[in-house]
Amino acid sequence: MAGSAHAPSSTKRLDLERRAFLDLLQMANTLAEPRELARQLVVLAQHLSGCEAVAVRLKSGPGYPYAAHLGFRDRFISVESDLCATDGAGHLLRDADRKPILACLCGKVLSCQLDRSQRFGTDRGSFISSSTSDLLASPEAGCLGQTRNRCCADGYETLGLFPIRRDDVTYGLIQCNDSRPGRLTAEGIDLMEHLAASAAHLFQLTMA
Repeated sequence: MAGSAHAPSSTKRLDLERRAFLDLLQMANTLAEPRELARQLVVLAQHLSGCEAVAVRLKSGPGYPYAAHLGFRDRFISVESDLCATDGAGHLLRDADRKPILACLCGKVLSCQLDRSQRFGTDRGSFISSSTSDLLASPEAGCLGQTRNRCCADGYETLGLFPIRRDDVTYGLIQCNDSRPGRLTAEGIDLMEHLAASAAHLFQLTMA
């Protein structure tokens, strides 16, 4: 799993924050609308990750467009929201199981196609990079497959993609970007993966 040179927060503070966001997520059970829950989730994710830009993708139709975001430029969101690959005629491209092919790294995380044996993968299927420019210049870049490279092109060095998944159903993901390298510590990654897991339970209830 990818590491970070950024100084970690104290374990005590992380434990307090973990309890705080779990309490907030339990309260969020009263939210019946998934997009409203996504808006609450990005606020929590930005606070807990410390990243400049945070977004949540949610399942909608064949894809996973952005449902809420903070800190990203509108242009980035409009260009990157649609992950569905299409042919020259604009028709959806599908895999052997007739599932829509989803583009870029978000698509790999959402489709459970990330190579977890690589340093950028975690046991829970998240993608982590403390420096996207270094990653794309390394031999590991070949393991990423085809990517749009929009995050790196827009100057984001830290990138974290955390699947919102429960009982083999993927409801979306939490995306954390920062122009500074190494913003996600090992403790922070664990915190975000717990947040995504808790969110999956809520979306299982609200998106059923």
